[in-house]
Amino acid sequence: MVIYLDANVIVSYLLYTEKTKEARKVLELEETFATTINTLEEAIFVGMRVIFEEYYGDYKLKKFKKTLKQNFEIYQQYLGNLNHLVSELPIVVLPAPSDLTSLVKIMEKYSLLPNDALIVLTCKSHGITKIATFDSDFKNVGFLKKLP
Repeated sequence: MVIYLDANVIVSYLLYTEKTKEARKVLELEETFATTINTLEEAIFVGMRVIFEEYYGDYKLKKFKKTLKQNFEIYQQYLGNLNHLVSELPIVVLPAPSDLTSLVKIMEKYSLLPNDALIVLTCKSHGITKIATFDSDFKNVGFLKKLP
């Protein structure tokens, strides 16, 4: 069985949140995990934003972008841990489908934003029936069983 990993589970596994305990239980399962580069990009951005807010308070895009040049080292441990997680579990990084028509149909059918619809389309295309996510938007997708 393959379990698709959503960004919020990855972030909660790597950074302490109220969902960290649940994320750890999922990632300790002896299963195969998969994701896409789009989801990993989201995990990078969200994790870096959490770290930014810990250091600087309220999120401001201009100030966030400035830290990329002046204080990138505050993100390096998180990014290293993410890379380690992907390579050690291992997490299979699947190619995302490029069928725009199907993506739009899934957006409409399940009332999903584009990134979530892309996850659903990826799962459908690769025969994945389980998703590890804290996002309630996936509860209406009949063929996906939501974990935890």
